[in-house]
Amino acid sequence: MTTCDVLVIGAGVVGVSVAAELTARGADVVLVDRGRVGRASSALNAGGVRHQFFHEPNIRAAQLTIALMQRFKETFGVDIQFRQAGYLFLYSQEAQAERFRTAIARQNACGVPSRLIGLDDVRALVPEVSLEGIAGGCFGPTDGYMDPVAVMEGLERAARESGVRVVEDAAVHGVEIAGRHATGVRTSAGDFSPGRVVNAAGAWAPGIAALYGETLPITARRSQIFVMERTAPLRREMPHTFDVDAMVYIRIDGDGIRSGSGVKPIVSDPPAALEADWRESEELRRRVVQRVPALASSPFTRGWAGLIEITPDNNPILGWSGIDNVYTAAGFSGHGMCIAPGLAPAIAADVLGTDPPMPLDFYRPARFANPDTLRHESLWLTERLSDLDQWTSAPAR
Repeated sequence: MTTCDVLVIGAGVVGVSVAAELTARGADVVLVDRGRVGRASSALNAGGVRHQFFHEPNIRAAQLTIALMQRFKETFGVDIQFRQAGYLFLYSQEAQAERFRTAIARQNACGVPSRLIGLDDVRALVPEVSLEGIAGGCFGPTDGYMDPVAVMEGLERAARESGVRVVEDAAVHGVEIAGRHATGVRTSAGDFSPGRVVNAAGAWAPGIAALYGETLPITARRSQIFVMERTAPLRREMPHTFDVDAMVYIRIDGDGIRSGSGVKPIVSDPPAALEADWRESEELRRRVVQRVPALASSPFTRGWAGLIEITPDNNPILGWSGIDNVYTAAGFSGHGMCIAPGLAPAIAADVLGTDPPMPLDFYRPARFANPDTLRHESLWLTERLSDLDQWTSAPAR
């Protein structure tokens, strides 16, 4: 049986970042994953990073993450193709504008230069975009996007070089409990006797929790990305653009664009991997073309699917479970690449029993005991699950 100070389960952006920070604080860390490091959800997202969150803890975490992305090549020796082209949210309703105003006030108080803009400024930023039905925009010039695969390569390299012992193809099969203490973890690659355990398994975190007799308020959802590889010329400086009503985003990808939907169907029993469901692509393309008519002759040529893990308020769960040495760091709700690297130093300090460099009260699991007090972190005013029928009723490709 292998002993260690901390066993981190899950080698996505959360687990790898936390493992490296734990090692930097002197802990002997083993990082296990059912597959390869960084090859599941973290490598399959859109690669966007933004300051434009609705609550100060997430804004602060995003600031730390984006500062890391800015110096990533210098620090880790990997070019992540980081482009601070900005994030632009297009809205049509005054209720949406008011929510953005509240968020902007918090962002500005943290030093983030986001702002509401009128139609003339929207037109100047994205001249290719139809403004039919649009009332204005919310623009964050310091937001941007990068290659998430390259990010994971750099973080993995740093974790290994720091001394993290990485064990891949290690599916967790059981957790041995004595009283309220986890004494052992059984995996397909061997057994471990850790002093502490961090459940950073993302969409699979509830399955890990079930092994030590607990539940987590996390729902796995399918998130898909589709790419038009060659399109009519669009400005390479085009910001990462979201249509809040249509629930779609568009961003530059090489000589084309990539896009995805804000509608994320539930996956009740998350598998190790997903195939793209091309039925969604036709409705997505219709909405994209409606907003950017120049793309009318461009088909989606490739696509992929991953999983995101959603909590009731779209914020991660950070804190100790009912097992006294098992810590949860999961439920990042699609924001892992945006905020996990920034939160990792605080999580590591918390796990080791020292004062975190930033408070984590906002993320504690106890908040779910009173749902009326939850502070939601979501782009959409409603989830509009009825739209799922529209997204999946198109004929298969």
